[in-house]
Amino acid sequence: MKEQQAFADRFRRLTLVAVAFLHLSVSRGVRTVFGVFYVALLDTFGWSRAAAAGAMSLSVAFEALTLPMVGSLTDRLGSRKTLLLGGSVLALGLGMSATIASILELYLWLGLVTALGIALIGMVPHVANLSREFTHNRGLMLGLAYTGGGLGIMLVVPLSQLMIGAWGWPAAYVGLCAVTVLAVIVPAFLFLPPGVAPESPGARDASQGGDWTVGEALGSRLFWFLFLSRVFASMGNQIILIHQIAHTVDAGYSKLFSAAIFGLMGVVSIFGRVLFGHLSDRLRGETVFTLVQAVSCLGILALLSVRDTSLPVLLYVFALLYGIGQGSRALVLSAISARLFLGRSFGAIYGYFTLSIGIGGGIGAWLGGLVFDLTASYAAAFLIAIGCFAASVVSVWQVETVAPPAPAA
Repeated sequence: MKEQQAFADRFRRLTLVAVAFLHLSVSRGVRTVFGVFYVALLDTFGWSRAAAAGAMSLSVAFEALTLPMVGSLTDRLGSRKTLLLGGSVLALGLGMSATIASILELYLWLGLVTALGIALIGMVPHVANLSREFTHNRGLMLGLAYTGGGLGIMLVVPLSQLMIGAWGWPAAYVGLCAVTVLAVIVPAFLFLPPGVAPESPGARDASQGGDWTVGEALGSRLFWFLFLSRVFASMGNQIILIHQIAHTVDAGYSKLFSAAIFGLMGVVSIFGRVLFGHLSDRLRGETVFTLVQAVSCLGILALLSVRDTSLPVLLYVFALLYGIGQGSRALVLSAISARLFLGRSFGAIYGYFTLSIGIGGGIGAWLGGLVFDLTASYAAAFLIAIGCFAASVVSVWQVETVAPPAPAA
């Protein structure tokens, strides 16, 4: 009987990882695929690059602003209700994006509604859930879940480009709506248990000393050093993600080939997430994060070297190096935050922590387009991204200088 119960418990916990994998595939794929739709929308409407990229900036910022609410919903209602709501909102936003005819509609359906859906099915509810369920192999389990983001990039980006090429971008948005129903709503309804997941015994790091409240976390320098690190990391990452396809198309490569390189980056990121998740269980998170950012910067240098179509190998080097780090920076920072702040309010604390994505990512998406409009080149923007990654490493190492305060037990 005990063996059957243990097997059932393991199966339940692994099911949570599998559902997280599917949901993060969709959320990351939908978030990242804007680079493909960005080019198609520019061709259709002739908007300036900064104006069109501004919708993505709004999306990232609005998503981040909703994350504390998402975390609180997860703490109070449980992941099942939160994720079913999120899948419904995301399907609505994607379906209505097919009707976009003006920049204001782009900002409404993509920048607001779709962003809310992504927030509700994204990493906040899943990181909170998995962090409570897993202890010693938490980094690996988070890494396995985060590999879904790599699969999303690998499949959704080139698939969307194929759909756009065959049927146009409105039909491609309808296709993504259908994917959301099948891969988000149905699994959440069938496999997630109702209620809030209990915290597993021993899940909390001994150095925490007690159960953090939201107020205690927001009042600690520990929280704000991690927050600042993620601001810089998200800012640099969005500069690259939003503008890499436009940069390669400007260099003379086809849209489909550029999207395929993006998809290859997603494949590589799957291995990177597992690798760095495993390492974060064995090394200090700050050390692993430094490795992630260093490899990513080498990838950006390869992308920066692309001037024409004479050296396609540079794009493969970019896909390999940047892909290894893609998604892993969020994974490692999530593992660090769980190690330090796990408790009954961790969902809300983590939601506030991920506000940093909106601040940094919103600036980065818009800044890349603005720099191009001013200089007719992405060179300066990509150098800014490298500088942001360096600043994020400096910030995360400041955690070492702060003695963890002991919240009341």
